[in-house]
Amino acid sequence: MKETEFIKFYKKRNRIKNWKEAKEKIDNFWKALLKAISKDGKVLFKTWGVFEEKDVKSRKIVIPKHQKETYTQPKKTLKFRAGKGLIDSINRKGENNE
Repeated sequence: MKETEFIKFYKKRNRIKNWKEAKEKIDNFWKALLKAISKDGKVLFKTWGVFEEKDVKSRKIVIPKHQKETYTQPKKTLKFRAGKGLIDSINRKGENNE
């Protein structure tokens, strides 16, 4: 499902009449989530999962064309670990997952 399809789904599910309003609500959620992660390093949604900021260390790489060794820059990345409640809701068979 692409972002536009998800926004349409969210709009219909929450009976929002305006597409722009639905997109704004979703964008506000992501902005708040990223701000909380940058402040505390992780955000835990009970039974849903954990969004966590991780540091990626520099590592040695070889450029095949030149056989030149170089190092990547250290960076931060975002990891998500699904919680038991989310996994259970995905694995329920024959039930209506609303």
